[in-house]
Amino acid sequence: MHILNTLSKRLSELGLQTLTFSIVFFSVACAMAYPELTRFGYNNCQACHVSPAGAGTLTSYGRSLSSEILSTWGSEKEAGFLHGAVDREKLESKFLVGGDIRGVQAHMEDQSVKAGRFIKMQSDIGGAVQWGDWTASFTVGAWQDDQWKAKLTNGYLMYRFGEGFSIRMGKFIPQYGLYIRDHIYFIRTALGFGLNSEQETAELQWTGENWLGTLTYARGTAQNRREALSLGVQKYFGEGSKIAANYWREWKDGNSKDLYGAWTILGFTKRFYILAEADYQKQSTATSAQQGYTFFTKTGYTFFKGFDGLILAETFQNDIHNGRSKTTRYGLGWQFFPRPHFEISGAWEKQQILAVSNYWGDYAWLLLHYYF
Repeated sequence: MHILNTLSKRLSELGLQTLTFSIVFFSVACAMAYPELTRFGYNNCQACHVSPAGAGTLTSYGRSLSSEILSTWGSEKEAGFLHGAVDREKLESKFLVGGDIRGVQAHMEDQSVKAGRFIKMQSDIGGAVQWGDWTASFTVGAWQDDQWKAKLTNGYLMYRFGEGFSIRMGKFIPQYGLYIRDHIYFIRTALGFGLNSEQETAELQWTGENWLGTLTYARGTAQNRREALSLGVQKYFGEGSKIAANYWREWKDGNSKDLYGAWTILGFTKRFYILAEADYQKQSTATSAQQGYTFFTKTGYTFFKGFDGLILAETFQNDIHNGRSKTTRYGLGWQFFPRPHFEISGAWEKQQILAVSNYWGDYAWLLLHYYF
């Protein structure tokens, strides 16, 4: 524990404690989407999820795909709620239901730190009720101070209208960038879209055949009552690729933050794909301004159905005028879906935290995920 306190103190002295220490070790993953499935031609997230942004409660079709294209073994019935123990047609004629349990063992080691920790990330249940053009969705349950709390973590009311339009209002993570499930990546945590970043949000979305656009207003929690506006546009091309851009503007008490991002999903084949994102960040106060950036790539190849090998690389620099604020990580990873409802994934990466030292250390994690 002494070495962790020493590291935390050193980062705090540099003004980087929350922006670096948390994202390189204690940040964790949360239930998000699998945007890499775009390579199979599923450009619309609502093919598999109730939410137009992806993630959360699965549709009946989304459950069937978990056995058809995602898992090594298993049947369509097994992919159903509670492994098919409940008659899906009877259940889903009224509402959709599901949940997630996740945990991760993380390890970090370099010249000054050697530490490991098991993190209880997620244990929740959610559902959605659909009637006509209306949808109500919710998720309940979260770990807080190592205790499970039965609290609402995500919930919204959505209405579909016109040709491809939808509007939803409630508590959820606003759309920005690659909506990936792993919050350990800098493009989520370092930019403010990591764990527990749900906000009071109103989001208008238009979905066309090859284009998608979003307009978002978000307001932070009572502890951080910031406000934000965001614009996003996506273009689908080929048989399994998309390119997109986002702009995010937030403000509070004379302070502001601007994010400019571009990202892409390139499905070269159904086996080979690349996810990439680059973001420029400017934070301003009445007396100063600070600029930073993030960059992320994830290259994957499906060796056999259900098992992907990954090459990961990412960089985050909070202040481009302070070279010591830069953190870089690269390495190899994998994800394995042996049967519907089960995911095992992990990564081993080299990591350099210049706020601590010039040495390269090791960062590794193993994640276990069960959904029902």
